[in-house]
Amino acid sequence: MRETTDATAGDAAGEPAAPVTIAPGPRDDGPDAGATIVGSRVFTDRWIGVLLAIGSAIALVASFQLSLDKIRLLENPDYTPACNFSILMSCKSVINSEQGAAFGFPNPFIGLVGYGIVIAIGVAALSGVRFPRWYWVGVLLGLTFAAGFVHWLAFQSIFSIQVLCPWCMVVWATTIPMFWYTLLHVLAKLTAARWVRTLQQWHLVPVVVWFLAVAGVILWAFWDFYWADFFANL
Repeated sequence: MRETTDATAGDAAGEPAAPVTIAPGPRDDGPDAGATIVGSRVFTDRWIGVLLAIGSAIALVASFQLSLDKIRLLENPDYTPACNFSILMSCKSVINSEQGAAFGFPNPFIGLVGYGIVIAIGVAALSGVRFPRWYWVGVLLGLTFAAGFVHWLAFQSIFSIQVLCPWCMVVWATTIPMFWYTLLHVLAKLTAARWVRTLQQWHLVPVVVWFLAVAGVILWAFWDFYWADFFANL
């Protein structure tokens, strides 16, 4: 606390003493009161809004195209989608598979709804809307479901159907960073623990490793089936 008074000067002049002014001193809530999370400039609501808006927009386009292809295949079973590039890259095989309708209806319909919601949240955050922590936790839960679902679909596509869907891979590639960065953003809102600061500081490393791991699994799983001949003919 800081206290100032002109009482002495007032007494010397024969006048009443000046009122006492009390001002609060510097606040100190502990050694880490002024600490900032490393990477906080990246993990702001607005920056996460940019990521969610762009990522979900790309995933929404992919989901829309897959939905159109599913409708066209229902109308004409002989229809060949434009994303059928080779025996390895074939959207048609994935769309017509049992796993392509995991909940009894085409999976792309889930993407149309889910990523439509995420893009709205991203645009709102980008515009400066301040969501409470519980709202961000809800966003994280939704993206956790999305990340888990696309990884299950990736496993089914690689090891069960044994065909890759290019539009599906676009959804995989956008969902992973949206989930990861939202996770770090929410963790920072819930705790200022050192391990959260460390993860934010090295935020890009897990994403790169994640993508390399998926690419490595694809190379390994399809090596004898496709990649050995592909590289031999280069």
